[in-house]
Amino acid sequence: MIQLITIVGIGPGNPKYITLEGLEKIKQAKVLVGGKRHLDLFDCEKKIIIDKNFDISTLYSYENVVILASGEPSLYGIANTILKHIKNVEIIPGISCVQYMASKIKISLNNLRVISLHGKEEDFISTLKKENVFLFTDKIRTPQYIAKKLVENEMLNYSIFVGENLSYENEKIYKFPTKKLLNFEKNFEINSVIILKE
Repeated sequence: MIQLITIVGIGPGNPKYITLEGLEKIKQAKVLVGGKRHLDLFDCEKKIIIDKNFDISTLYSYENVVILASGEPSLYGIANTILKHIKNVEIIPGISCVQYMASKIKISLNNLRVISLHGKEEDFISTLKKENVFLFTDKIRTPQYIAKKLVENEMLNYSIFVGENLSYENEKIYKFPTKKLLNFEKNFEINSVIILKE
C-alpha cells in the first residue's frame, strides 16, 4: 500500500504565513519534497528537489513524505498534478498570494476571478469585461504584456496592481494606470497582478 503523502501549502513565501498545522506536518516529516527555494526554509534528514528530473514514483519508497507547495496547493498548484498519480494524499491548505494581495490592497475576494497565465495563454480580457481579475504571471506574460493586451482592446479605465516578492522583506506593490505600466521599464521579480475597473 502506498504511504499517505501530505501536501502542505506554505503560503505566499514568508514562512510566518504557514499555518500551525502545516508547520507541524513539516516538523514531523522524514522526507521533504519541493523547489529548492522552499526546501532551504526547513531542516529535514532527506530532501528531494522537484526539477525536470523529478520522478514522482520515487516517493512510493519513503514514509512520512511532505510536499511543499507555494500558496494554496489546490489553486493552480502542485496538488492537481500529484492527485493525477497518487490518490492517498492529505492536503493542508495554505494562504494563497490571491488572498494575501487582496488583503494588502484592501479589496473583496467576492468579485475577483483568478486566472493563471503561467505557461499558457488565457482570454482574461473577456473575463475582465464582467469582473475584476487576479492573474498569475510568468516570464513571458509579464505585467507589461498584460497592459499591452488592455491597450490593444482599448480598455484604459482600469487600475493594474503589481505585487512583487509578496510577503518577503523586499515586497513592493505598485499601482499603475494601463498606459503607464505599458511603458514602465522594469523586469519585475516574482509577481502577480490584480486588475480593477476604475
